[in-house]
Amino acid sequence: MDKTTLENELLLVEVDAHGAELVRIYDKKRGREVLWDAKPEIWPRHAPILFPFVGNCFEGKYQYKGTFYPMTAHGFARDHEFTLVSATDTEVWYEFHDSEKTYENYPFHFSLQLGHRLEGNQIHVMWKVVNTDSKELLFMIGGHPAFVTPEGHDIYDFTFKFDCQTPLHYQAPNDLGYGDAAKQGTLDLKNGEIPLTKGFFDEVLTYIFDDAQVNSVSLLLPGEEPYVTVHCKDIPLLGVWTKEETHPFVCLEPWFGRCADQGFDGELEDRAGVNKLETGKTFQAEYVIEIH
Repeated sequence: MDKTTLENELLLVEVDAHGAELVRIYDKKRGREVLWDAKPEIWPRHAPILFPFVGNCFEGKYQYKGTFYPMTAHGFARDHEFTLVSATDTEVWYEFHDSEKTYENYPFHFSLQLGHRLEGNQIHVMWKVVNTDSKELLFMIGGHPAFVTPEGHDIYDFTFKFDCQTPLHYQAPNDLGYGDAAKQGTLDLKNGEIPLTKGFFDEVLTYIFDDAQVNSVSLLLPGEEPYVTVHCKDIPLLGVWTKEETHPFVCLEPWFGRCADQGFDGELEDRAGVNKLETGKTFQAEYVIEIH
């Protein structure tokens, strides 16, 4: 694998050309790994890019201009090799274009550019989507970073701290991974906090906080400053996911888009969460991972 290393006095960060994926965050001050190490028997990823879809398409396919196309969950970009565009000690950019192969499943021409910049104790994860087609580009994009529980802890030592107060509305996919109007609710927070207690993910497999309610969320550990914070200002959706008992990490996921609703087989442009980009235009966004 072809990796680029970013480093300063606080952090060492690695980005892989495969998927332009952030694959390591090492906290020099505390001498510990912060990002999940992608054990294949548990979950074989670190922080994949979700593009051109976030979540599942209904029954594994979507409709565009009357034609149905197959699509895997979270799209295909995370499984492709990216080309290195530029790299310094503290910033790296990779790029991925459409091809004949991608066009079979996703009939759009595009350029996807992923950047990572190290600033002090923060990693900026930057996205650029360029519409190189002669028609409107329809897409979703999102992040999926998994933060490992430090040695001596488990996930039930974590407390979520949001930058907002109660009530915090969420929606959630059903057991098949599709949006479901019945799977909605609110979280009651105390001073913006709620502990990750056993059973937190029993009824809600993934919490999806919508309508840009959340500008930042932290994982707190007992007796410490926040372990990690994800800043996601102006990003409409935030997913929070793990599998209790089996996954020694928690994912904090900023999204532009989400899974299809149960039974949705309409045109892609009508799917909830789809972004529309005019010919020749560029979409830009970023989220920030802060290591405390």
